[in-house]
Amino acid sequence: MSGSGAGPGAWAAVYAGYDDDALATLASPGLVRRARKDVTAGRVEPVEVRPDGVVVSVGGVRVELDARGPAGARCACPTPGTCQHVVAASLWARGTGAAPAAAPAAARDGATPSASAPDPVAEILALDPRAVHRAAGVAVVRAVAETVPAEPVEGAVGGLPAEVAVDGPRAEVSWPGAPRVTYVAGAGFPGMLVAREGAAWSDADERRWRLEALVHVWRAHGRPWPWPERAAATPRATGVPDARAVADEVVRAVERLLDVGLSHVGRDDLEELRGAGVVARLGRRPAVQRLVTSAVGRLEALADRRDAVDETDCLLALAELWAYVQAVPPPDAGTPDERPTDLARVVPLGARWWVAASGARGVTVHLWDADAGRVRSVTTGRPPGADPTFRRSWDLPLVWGRSVEALCRGPFALRDAIERADTGLRAGEGPAVEPLGALDADELRDVAARTATTPPRAEAGFGRTPAAVRVVMVREAGAIGLDEVAQELTWTLVAADGAETVVRVDAADEAACDTLLGVAAGNRRVVAVAVERDLASRRDEAVGLFVDRPGEGLDVVVPTLTPAYDHRAWSTPWTRLRARVRSLRGRAGTHAREVVVPTPVEEVCDTLLDTVVALAATGRRHLTPHQASALARAARTADDLGATTLAAAVGLVAHEPDAARLLRAGFVASRGRALARAVAAAPDPGPRAREGSA
Repeated sequence: MSGSGAGPGAWAAVYAGYDDDALATLASPGLVRRARKDVTAGRVEPVEVRPDGVVVSVGGVRVELDARGPAGARCACPTPGTCQHVVAASLWARGTGAAPAAAPAAARDGATPSASAPDPVAEILALDPRAVHRAAGVAVVRAVAETVPAEPVEGAVGGLPAEVAVDGPRAEVSWPGAPRVTYVAGAGFPGMLVAREGAAWSDADERRWRLEALVHVWRAHGRPWPWPERAAATPRATGVPDARAVADEVVRAVERLLDVGLSHVGRDDLEELRGAGVVARLGRRPAVQRLVTSAVGRLEALADRRDAVDETDCLLALAELWAYVQAVPPPDAGTPDERPTDLARVVPLGARWWVAASGARGVTVHLWDADAGRVRSVTTGRPPGADPTFRRSWDLPLVWGRSVEALCRGPFALRDAIERADTGLRAGEGPAVEPLGALDADELRDVAARTATTPPRAEAGFGRTPAAVRVVMVREAGAIGLDEVAQELTWTLVAADGAETVVRVDAADEAACDTLLGVAAGNRRVVAVAVERDLASRRDEAVGLFVDRPGEGLDVVVPTLTPAYDHRAWSTPWTRLRARVRSLRGRAGTHAREVVVPTPVEEVCDTLLDTVVALAATGRRHLTPHQASALARAARTADDLGATTLAAAVGLVAHEPDAARLLRAGFVASRGRALARAVAAAPDPGPRAREGSA
């Protein structure tokens, strides 16, 4: 332990500016309370004290601190964002550090150090705008330059005056329509805090608010902010980028990533794409912003070398984003990205809790729109490390200010909902939910008949995973089984027409296993099952089990959300039931998945996609002899099938394609494969095996 006997040096002064409220903004109030308990209990110990920082151990976890403040802390734990260990180490540094003084981080961002007590406003006015621009990113600088006019203009975005309140080493900046932004003396631009107030923003969004706050402070003191020449274009009075500007930003950012090569992309290479997401939000293109967020999440996971994401996933996300802004006409008053709607009768079909490869988490609720005769979905989620109160729960308000349990009680009317262009619904607390009674088996039969005849083309679309939601009526429950290869528990349900539906649950998900087995071991009859099939992976999932409640209607059991009974609180009969559940596990047989042979269209799409991914991953544009031969065979097959669009896409890649051609070909191959699988997955008139997994 080198230097462990010495206390923190001048670098620790920056932590004096992070009081409990500031740390709660950076993390959460709960994390601050738990971190304070760690400090009080003596679980924070210095390991190595350096001239420019310190290494501490928080409950055995290594944390490195320096003059950049909590925003620059490095923790060895896998938790994304600001974790409890970083908060505890910051509290320790604040309590044992030197008196507040100017810190090196401020100097790096252009602030002039001072020997007296820190003045955050003076420090802001001393910032070097060029250093701030480098930290914010080119796209964010361009977006803010177009939004905030040089002089206050009534009615323009950013035109209203800002309020600046100084609280010791902190300066709080607020203006209409924006969250509160706090500048901490010594922490510079990276250490600024943005009050999320329950919203989930990307890193680019936060950098945009930070930069805009600095601009407002400069203007409040009569100083114009010096924008770079190429970013200081004349702003529009409304401050809203038009659809063409949004598309240009997205196309430029996406194509540059393919020129770099997806395998070589790092987190720093994503700044331009993140900035394009900010421009999309400013341009009121929420659909584009969602696609950008999804692509950035996958690319970050790829840059971090996570096994769950590969170059194919990233290419498909980028190709869909690129194709969307190229193909979709700019929204106008008649066809906005989002519009209000009323749904007279909605039947809950189930829900699914999910965790993305990037670490984002969320829930998707599937609903049947009785008037329109189609399935609608509403999805809400949070990025990695954001909003710790948003968690997997059956009875916490997650969608429209209501719990999934409340939404699954029975049919309801939905007033003032927001419908997206892809026929999905937007989550939020705005819509009014009016219950319309209990679930009815006769209505489910009608839903089952109509979902069975949904056209396959309706399953594929922009901004969503190609998936088919079906309702299957159940005649009897079969045996519990075990897919040893996939490590999934299976339960065979026999449909009314004699076909089998195999309900699956990941064996690693103990809660979902207990929920499914609790239904299987009980005496209540399963009337129907709602099944979602992912057409890309061919993986099926049961999103809702409709269980009979004698004399009262039906209950919806969502395997990934509905809790199993706590065996510690069970009475003797329920204890016996748990024993039956355990015996079912012990008697589990073996159920293997059937190998699906791809259709000729799928083979062509797979060949084309493999080549596109290889070129996009490396950044090179020359085909190997093997790739050229494979594409020639694929082109002949596409011509024989009469698939002219697919054959033309193969031709785009055959001769040294640029990034735009690769993206176009990748999108055509992906969409063609999804449609081919949708057609193959469409139910036949006669009985056939169906599978669903929970």
